[in-house]
Amino acid sequence: MQNEHKRGWILYFSLLGALALLCIVACALWFALGSRPQAQQSAGYLLKDNGGHLALYAADGSGPLAEYDIYTRLLPENDVLALQQGVTVADEAELQQRLEDYGL
Repeated sequence: MQNEHKRGWILYFSLLGALALLCIVACALWFALGSRPQAQQSAGYLLKDNGGHLALYAADGSGPLAEYDIYTRLLPENDVLALQQGVTVADEAELQQRLEDYGL
């Protein structure tokens, strides 16, 4: 009887330890995968300053794919700083919206 009681506790603590280990692994994966910036996870394009004009690049930075008649020096300072770093754009609809916002 005592031996069965001991086995029950061992099984209980073994399952509890396995559950704790599973939670730790799941949290580590969640943090590792979730720590990437969202914009970089799904960006299809990148808007950047190219010699004073607004230009469209591929998500990997290759290009420019297109250049627009928008002078970046005439934009608000926050937009200029963002375009120097590169503004990520997920799809064509967001691209059109951003171009309208910049004055095209």
